[in-house]
Amino acid sequence: MSMPTNNEYRAPDTVEDTTVEPRRTTSPVLLTLLAFAVTAGGLIWWSQSRAPAEAPVATVPGSVIDEPAATTPARERAAATANRERAAANRPAPISRDARPMAGNAEPKYPASMLRAGVGGTVVVLAEVDAQGNPVNVSVVERSGERELDRAAVSAVKQWRFEPAMRNGKAIATSVKVPVDFNPI
Repeated sequence: MSMPTNNEYRAPDTVEDTTVEPRRTTSPVLLTLLAFAVTAGGLIWWSQSRAPAEAPVATVPGSVIDEPAATTPARERAAATANRERAAANRPAPISRDARPMAGNAEPKYPASMLRAGVGGTVVVLAEVDAQGNPVNVSVVERSGERELDRAAVSAVKQWRFEPAMRNGKAIATSVKVPVDFNPI
């Protein structure tokens, strides 16, 4: 009997399975959901980090009512609380606004030489207004390019009356910028 020889060049008797199974990939739906969750979490974190810090709210004390807590029945305490809330709701809110020119103020006089030449422009005037609505100091902030128009605007605003600025319901002195237009016809 002959002995089988080991031949390196001989094909093996058994065939090995060389097919490679495909790699398992993550589902596109799962990747989309993950991306959405990460984005939502980032937006929530960003919006909370940008939110202003809550400042303590100042409250105006209502009318002071002495009520002995131990001797007053619960019904009377509830009625007193309701009365205080109604009184606070009926109080007008404090008014705050900037100064503004009144409607009946005279129009500035258009300089005749500028009108004949067809020259126009806009002058921005800064008026310092006292608490009664009178202009105290008037100056030009933005010039029109023509000295006569600037002078006419300043002299007109000096004669105007203003509604004074209000802060928390009280008239205060402030300054206001007023544009004065000169348009030739």
